[in-house]
Amino acid sequence: MRSIVLRMMIWVSLIAVLFPTPAHAQSADNPLPSGFFLVTSAPGVVLYQKNYQGGSPDYVQVINLSQGARLALLHGEIRENRPGKGSYGGDDPHIMSRNLPAFWEQLTATDQNAFCVTNGQFFYMKESPTRLPFPLKASGNIVSDGYALNEFPDKKLILELWPDRANITSLTQESLYSSSAPDIVAGLTETASKRIDHYVGRTFIGVDDRDSDGSAETVLIFNSQLSRQKDAAQVLGNFGADKVMMLDGGGSTQLLCQGKSYISSDRYIPQAIGVIAASDDPPASPKHTFPDPAAGEDFSASGTTETNNTAAPVESIEPKAPELEQPVQGSVQSGQTQSIPIQFSDVLVVPLVMSPVFAILLFFVGRLRIREML
Repeated sequence: MRSIVLRMMIWVSLIAVLFPTPAHAQSADNPLPSGFFLVTSAPGVVLYQKNYQGGSPDYVQVINLSQGARLALLHGEIRENRPGKGSYGGDDPHIMSRNLPAFWEQLTATDQNAFCVTNGQFFYMKESPTRLPFPLKASGNIVSDGYALNEFPDKKLILELWPDRANITSLTQESLYSSSAPDIVAGLTETASKRIDHYVGRTFIGVDDRDSDGSAETVLIFNSQLSRQKDAAQVLGNFGADKVMMLDGGGSTQLLCQGKSYISSDRYIPQAIGVIAASDDPPASPKHTFPDPAAGEDFSASGTTETNNTAAPVESIEPKAPELEQPVQGSVQSGQTQSIPIQFSDVLVVPLVMSPVFAILLFFVGRLRIREML
C-alpha cells in the first residue's frame, strides 16, 4: 500500500509541474509594495499612499474593471471643433479649462459612485481655450486628433478603455481609428524627455493582467508632487503594471478623492480622468457547480460550467498564506487484505495550490488507479 501511495504522489507532482496554476493578484508574487498603506477604498477601487520624509507622498489607485469599477474621460466645454485640423485629418478643438474640483462636481453629478478624479492629458498652456497635443476619445467619439503629429516620434502611446479591460499600445492613426475601445487617452512613454530626471509632479497610468487571462482588467494611476519619471514607472511596476504611460505632470498633477484633495494645484486643466467605484449591490452571478460522478451524475453534462465572477472589494494586496487542511488520522495494519478507502487529498500537498476543477479530476482518476492496483 505504501508503494501505491508513493507512486500516486509522484504522479500528481509531475502533473502539477507540467500544468502549474496561474498566479493571481493576491498572491505572494504581487504583494503590497514596501511603505504603502491603505487610505480608502470602495467596491472595485483602492487608494494607497506612501509617505516620505519632508512630505510629498506617492499615491496609487488600483481600479479593477472586472469588478465593475470604471474610468471616465472628462473634458471641458468645446468652444470650436476646428474640423480637419487634427493630426490625422480629424478635429483639433479649442477646449475650455477648469479646476479639478469642477471636474469632481461634474463626475459626482453623473454618478453617485464617484471615487477619485485626477489630471489627464497634456495641453498647450499658451492658449485659452487650449488644445490637446495628442488624441482623446470619450464615450465612443473622437474628441480630438491632437496637433502634435511630429512631436515625440515613437514615444506616443494610447490607453484604450473598455468596460471590462484596458490596454496601452503605440499611437498611430490606425491604432486610434480602428480601436473598438469607447474611451482612449494618449500620453508618452516613460522615457520621453519631460524633465526626465527632475523631481516634479508626475501622473502615470498603468495596466495589469492580474488574472492572467490575456487581457488587463486592472488599471493603476500614480500621482506625486515630487517624482522622477523612472520612479513613477517603477512604483507602478511594483504594483504589478505590465505597461505604463506618462500623462501630464508638473503643476498639472492633482488628485481629489471622495471630496478630499490629496494633491492640490491652482492650475486649470482641459481634461481629467474620473474613477468610479462599482455598484454597492452588483447583480448576483450563478455559482460554479460540479457534478458528482460517484452519485451517478454525468460529468460532461451541459449546464455545469457557469462561473461566479463577483469579487469582493479589494481591501489590500498583502499576500495571505493558504490554509492547509488538517491531516486525516488513520492507519493501515499489515496483513489486511480488505479494500481500505483512501481519500486522494489525504496524500497530496501539491493539489492544494491547483485549481478546483483539476483537483476534482485528479481525485476520481486517482481512485480508479488505486482500485486497479488493488
